Amino acid sequence: MTATVRSSQATSPPDPEWLINQIAHALRNPIFAATVQAEALLLKVGGQDALARSATMIQGQLKRLADDLDEMLLLGRPARLSVRMADLAGIAVEVARSFCSGPTGDRAAVEVRGAATLPLMCDPDAVRAILERLVRNAAQHSQAAQVVDLEVTGGEGGGAVLAVRDRGEGIAPELLDKIFLPFFPQHRGRPGLGLTVAAKLAHALGGYVEISSEPGAGTTARLVLPASPPAAGP
Repeated sequence: MTATVRSSQATSPPDPEWLINQIAHALRNPIFAATVQAEALLLKVGGQDALARSATMIQGQLKRLADDLDEMLLLGRPARLSVRMADLAGIAVEVARSFCSGPTGDRAAVEVRGAATLPLMCDPDAVRAILERLVRNAAQHSQAAQVVDLEVTGGEGGGAVLAVRDRGEGIAPELLDKIFLPFFPQHRGRPGLGLTVAAKLAHALGGYVEISSEPGAGTTARLVLPASPPAAGP
């Protein structure tokens, strides 16, 4: 017996987060395979400068694409926390060092200020992921010689505030209420998911991300965290 099904305009569109998750998973394997081939090509070209530059450029573009897919995966799946006591000042120092010693295109001078130690119940991996995105945003909007400040201070009720300050061009007032939207604002060809992911993780921790900016004077992004994350639901 032949079975037949007809498409219908009444069919509900897929959930956007589910769709992002599926697309990202589908693209990861071919990107990984292409990255391996680019690395192999770079090893083979030897002293052929033109080919080496091309292979390096391909490698860099694939890394950017892989990073963007990781952002989509973080956006598309629920935030699962592993809560434990962690030193926020230590996490800030680790993030600063990773940017100071990173690849040339991502390198930034990041100076940590404030508390030398600040223990807090949190998910340190989530805090690190948030700070990486806030610092990356600050670095992308700063001149190479400018320093990005990362300040760690205590917050209300035993919580904490981690502030990332740049000295860039700032954000136009009419754009401020849109900066947490996914895919906006896009910068240098990137999809504009960093602040969306940072806000999602901050909310899972019971906190939030706050952006203050003055055109021509720079931007400050604050991660505000409570003394401990909310209890997980059933």
